[in-house]
Parts: sequence; C-alpha cells; structure tokens
Amino acid sequence: MFRKSMRSKLLILCAALLLVIQTVPLKAQEPTKLVFWDNLFAVDETGPREDQFIFRALDMFQKENPDIVIERVHQAPDLGTFDQLLRAASVAGNGPDVFNEFAGGSLISFAPFIEPLDSYFTKEEMDQIVGWDAVRNDFKSDGALLGVPYGAGSYFAIYYNKKMMEKGGVDMSKFTPPETWEDLITLAQGIKDHGVQPFAMGEQEGYTGAWVMATLVGGLMGPQAFFDMRARTKPINSPEWVQAYEAYKQLYTLGLVNVDAGSLPSGDGQLKFTQGESAMWIQGGWANKDINNIFGEDAGLFKIPTLKGSVYPGGLAGGPNISLAVMNYSKVKPEAIKFIKFMLRPDVLDLYVSLNQTEPSNHLKADPAVIQNPLLKIQAEQILEGKTIYPFDNIMPGEINSMFYRLNAAVFIGQLSSQEAADQLQAAYDAMK
Repeated sequence: MFRKSMRSKLLILCAALLLVIQTVPLKAQEPTKLVFWDNLFAVDETGPREDQFIFRALDMFQKENPDIVIERVHQAPDLGTFDQLLRAASVAGNGPDVFNEFAGGSLISFAPFIEPLDSYFTKEEMDQIVGWDAVRNDFKSDGALLGVPYGAGSYFAIYYNKKMMEKGGVDMSKFTPPETWEDLITLAQGIKDHGVQPFAMGEQEGYTGAWVMATLVGGLMGPQAFFDMRARTKPINSPEWVQAYEAYKQLYTLGLVNVDAGSLPSGDGQLKFTQGESAMWIQGGWANKDINNIFGEDAGLFKIPTLKGSVYPGGLAGGPNISLAVMNYSKVKPEAIKFIKFMLRPDVLDLYVSLNQTEPSNHLKADPAVIQNPLLKIQAEQILEGKTIYPFDNIMPGEINSMFYRLNAAVFIGQLSSQEAADQLQAAYDAMK
C-alpha cells in the first residue's frame, strides 16, 4: 500500500511539473542579424521607400524571412572611398557579411577576404544567370566564384536631344547613327557649323575617357584585349591605345565640347545637356531613366562608334556592373547565401528592372514586359547582338583604374601626350608585379 501511495504521489508530481513546464513561455529566439554594405543600389534616402528597389527588396526578404534581420549600411558611392573603407574593415575582420561591388577587377581585388561561392550554387541555378565570367577570380573559367553578377549591366552610349540635333542641321527623319568614330566627328562638326554645341561634357574625373577608350581600344584590338592586358600578354601602351587616345581628345581639340569641359565634374556635363546646351552627351545606361524622364520622345541614343578599320567594328562597350559577395569572415554565411539567392530570383530582378529602368535583367526567366523605357529597349536589343566589349576599368585593379581616370582628363585637355599617359599606365602596372 505504501509503495502504491508513493507511486501515485510521484505520478501526480510529475504531471504537475509537466503542466508547469508547458505553461511557462519559452524565450523567443533572437533573429540573426546580417550586415549588408550597399554603395551601388543608388537610392534617394529621402524619397518614397516604395519607389526604390533596394528598400522594396529588403522589405520582401524580411517578410519572407522574419528570422533574419538585414542591417543595410549605405556607403559612399565614390569607388575609391568605399574600397578604402571595405579594405580596412576586412583587414580588421569587422566588415560586412554581404557587400556589393563593381564586377570584375574591383571585386577581384578583394579576393583574399571573399568566401568562394562555388559550393553554394548548383549547375541548374547558375545556368539561369548570365555574367558569371565577370565574377570569377582572375577571369579564369575555373577561377573561384567570388560573387554573383547582378543585372545585365550598363552599356555606354551617346545620348541626343532630337530638337537640338535638328537645330544643328540634322534631318532627324533620315538620321542614321554614325558607324565609325570618324563619322561621329563629321556629324559633330556639322552641328557645330550650324551654331549648336555638339557635346556637353564634364571630364574633370576622366570618366568619359574611360567609356570612349573602352569602345575605341576594344574595337581596334578586339574584346579580349583588356583581359590580355591584365594577364600581361599584351601591353597597355600599345600603338592602338595611343591611337584611341588621339581620337578621344579630338572632342576637345576640335572644339566639339564646352570650353570648360576639362575642369567640370561629370554631373555638370549632364546638367548642361539636360538644360538644352548641347545636342549630344556621352554616358552609361544608368542615365536611361533620367534622360527619358526629361526629354521623353525627344530623347535618343546610339552606341559609341568604333574607329574606321577596327578589327571588331560596332562593338558595344559595357557589361555586368554590380556584383554581390560574401566575406569569408562572416559568422552568418548560411543567411548571407540565402539573401543573395533571394536577390537573384527572377521576380526580384524584374523588380530591379521595373523600378530603375536602367539595365535589363540577367536572368533567363526575366519578363521583358517590365522594360518600359524606350532607351533601355534599344540597349536591350543591342545586348542581344552579343558583340560586347568588357571595359578596361572593369577588368584592371582599382589602383590602375584610379590612375587611368586621372590620365584621361590630362590627355583630354593636352596636359599630357597620349604616349606619355600610356607609358605611365604601363609602368604603374609593371610595378605591381
């Protein structure tokens, strides 16, 4: 009887304890925090959140993944400043978990701090995305996958204002874009002769030179040339490079740009064009939305033409622009990979295209109907031709690119000869061996 009584009491006690355990609320698990450094998804921090891609994408991700909190850190869009901050933080091991960077040479320069992504993606997943060659270490087909390409990229173009072109004597009902650089110079000279400024430009930073040189050198030497320069199998200071520099500076020496082009920042050149002070303007596809919004049906664009006699005539310079990568010191790599794969979903990429209207999607399941900007439609058709040139400054290390921009500006206004600039670039790259 005693044993039965004790047994009954123990059973009652256990039941009571179990009831208490079940009714005591468990402490909620803290969500995982993922730090994302963003300097390329351009946003107006004060603008409506619903109109801006990165905010919309982050809201979608957080809703689908309440156990992960993304801390977006908006970094300076200036590439040099961002690279310095990222390198210093990476050396200290306290940088972001995920970051975006220009695909190509800029991304590759951070290879020692990047988690290779090869083991995280299946062949089926990779087959849906275009542009992987721009994010492999040293651009080798078997190089470590350092990031993911985001979007089909930006391509360089000459934008024009139809009204100003007509004022400059161009019959736009019969207008055919120039096929060669020489034809472009002739077109610009004719516009100038009619009292209209052909080009607006702000070349203080040397960016326009980078876009023009990508086209002209790539046309003269072929799309592999810049990869060969990085691999040191072809010299930077080649005769073709000097020839391209000579053509580029014609815009200034022939008076086809505003007289203060060499001292103005790039943004001021854009302002001059949008205020109707010139017929044409050289820029990348990231300007598609702005130019269409300003000029509407009066806006047009065509490829920067290659030089006469080019081995790769009609090449379109540009390519994958943005990449996303994971730091190898991240403590939340599974969550970081989950975020990157979310960003690569076709519906998220379509949202990127739809809201920005600056570049097409690089997903094979992209919805072409989201492209509404007529300027972007033209570039999307040009990309499909497959005759592209990946630019020098997307391939080379950041230090060389910074020097390249400075030299472009100096050559443009005649402070430095084309040969001297080419030789300085070659010497600087040789010193990096």
